[in-house]
Amino acid sequence: MKYILFFLTLAISSIGFAQNSIDALRYSRNDYAGTARFTAMGGAFGALGGEVSGLLINPAGIGVYRNSEFTVSTGFNDYQASTNFRGETRSDGRFNMNIPNIAYVGSYKGDANSWKNYSFGISHNRINHFNSESRAYGNTNNSTIVDDYVNTLNRTNPSVESVADYTFPFGPSQAYNLLLIDRVNNQYVPYVFFTVADSGNQNLTNIEQTRLIETRGNQSETQFSFGGNYQDRLYMGGSIGFQTISFNQEYSFQEDYTYDRPAISTDTFTVTRFSEGSNLAVRGRGVNFKFGVIYRLTENLRAGLSIHSPTFLSFDETYSYGASSSFADGADFRADSVTSEFGYRLRTPARVNASLAYLFKSRALISVDYEFLDYSDASFNDRSSYPNDYSGTNSSIDQNLGSSHQIRVGAEYKFNPFVARLGYNYQGNPYKESLRYNDESRSTYSIGGGFRNRNFNFDVALNYRETQIRSYLYSSADVPALTNESVTNLVFTVGWRW
Repeated sequence: MKYILFFLTLAISSIGFAQNSIDALRYSRNDYAGTARFTAMGGAFGALGGEVSGLLINPAGIGVYRNSEFTVSTGFNDYQASTNFRGETRSDGRFNMNIPNIAYVGSYKGDANSWKNYSFGISHNRINHFNSESRAYGNTNNSTIVDDYVNTLNRTNPSVESVADYTFPFGPSQAYNLLLIDRVNNQYVPYVFFTVADSGNQNLTNIEQTRLIETRGNQSETQFSFGGNYQDRLYMGGSIGFQTISFNQEYSFQEDYTYDRPAISTDTFTVTRFSEGSNLAVRGRGVNFKFGVIYRLTENLRAGLSIHSPTFLSFDETYSYGASSSFADGADFRADSVTSEFGYRLRTPARVNASLAYLFKSRALISVDYEFLDYSDASFNDRSSYPNDYSGTNSSIDQNLGSSHQIRVGAEYKFNPFVARLGYNYQGNPYKESLRYNDESRSTYSIGGGFRNRNFNFDVALNYRETQIRSYLYSSADVPALTNESVTNLVFTVGWRW
């Protein structure tokens, strides 16, 4: 029952187009991309340093640099999705090219008896991608999205006038004006289940449902880092990061209705199709701070610790919604389209990283990172130009999202001038224990290698991740859609040191 209420809350929020737990999670859960070396080793650079994308994890890594460096990377992302809904399976995919990393680090000599080196770096890394496409298709005879809108209307009991002039939230108003819902004896009721035909009553025998969701965009961070090296024993660093977010989502949903006898032109109230669609465009920007240390415990063993502040984000959104219906007598109706613009703020959770790395002289190394964050600490707030009360939304985040653990493991072996690498990255389920029915933990496996000499390197990496997502097409749907996602990334990096 609790998980039904969870999805019901999300569905109701989306009708009025409000922010919810899914939005908070989308922009708080990082999927770091960077150089091929960083990717191949699962991002496990918290105690290693000397890797420009590793500054995303621990900015103290910039203190390990003894030379200046410039790197640029090219990435290819292949997304595949297979969705099973009511026994039917549909597959979709998307492929894109991106720039996961470009960076410069300048290293300068200091005092040989104290701070031996100072380094400054500027880097741009992709920390999330939102490119996906999934289609759900299935047949039923006892569940329809119209039920959602009827339930919403009866629960809130708005006047017919407010529904008819579209002042009520998106969805129910359009369904009412498209003649799928009527008001009878002070109750809103669906036409779909008791159609009236001039030549006699009909019974609904099948509803064919199709949903398509396409998303695209990314979340990137431009980071300015500074750090130093004290006696080749202690490395310290800090950074300020500026994030930019671009997210677009196109959604379409359609129901086609079949009856126990063919619909004919005199069936003036027999609905044969209902469809709706929306487009969401989000643009965001924000800032965060990081501080970290790396300490060389022995000649071969290093330990790292870093703290990430929350990211303070500000968003602008544009949302448009439209719907239409068709009837057996040939009539087609299109409801008034609605477009809204809105703005808000989001504070993502803080993060803590602890790391260990062991170097087998100059031949090989192994590194392990542990990261902790609590997604329930995310919170929305309004902007002065768009006043809104987010107390209910933040309470929902606190109830549904929970703490999460991330483990990154990486290994590297050198057989000069070539290098081989392996990595593993695990992100725990962001939902609370009571909602573990929807396990969205992630395991990413990576492999890579490269060529390195004193001043030049060329690296390549491949990683792969599978995730299963359970979603409901609408809150009263009797079964969920199960989507199996797979994401494959191929990254190439070229770098120069001097």
